[in-house]
Amino acid sequence: MPFGGGGAGGLGAIGMFIMPISIAVMFLKQPPGPVSKLIKAGAIDPETARRPEGIDIPRPFVLGPAVKRGIVRRMSDGRYWVDLDRNRRYRRRLALTVSLLVLAGAVLAWFLWPFIAPPSAEL
Repeated sequence: MPFGGGGAGGLGAIGMFIMPISIAVMFLKQPPGPVSKLIKAGAIDPETARRPEGIDIPRPFVLGPAVKRGIVRRMSDGRYWVDLDRNRRYRRRLALTVSLLVLAGAVLAWFLWPFIAPPSAEL
């Protein structure tokens, strides 16, 4: 069986459930990057918005994808701030989607294992 079900040790089928959870935790952890730098600088509402150059983001265009998703908001004077609720929802949705895709792949591999496994060497 896949996932170590042959008594060879390891976590066995439990690993199939641990894998999506660990991927979700990995995605929920805030990675270092421009959005994280804005959050650490305290730019979390229009009153505390900051300029990218002032918080070690030398090229403001790296904020473009986050601005398009609505996570980072740009003000008319060139300052930026992070919508924390929207950022949290986006990261949770991303983690859930990736976890479900990995789980679906694992279940598919489980059911297809008899067809893709090498023949056993029984003598």
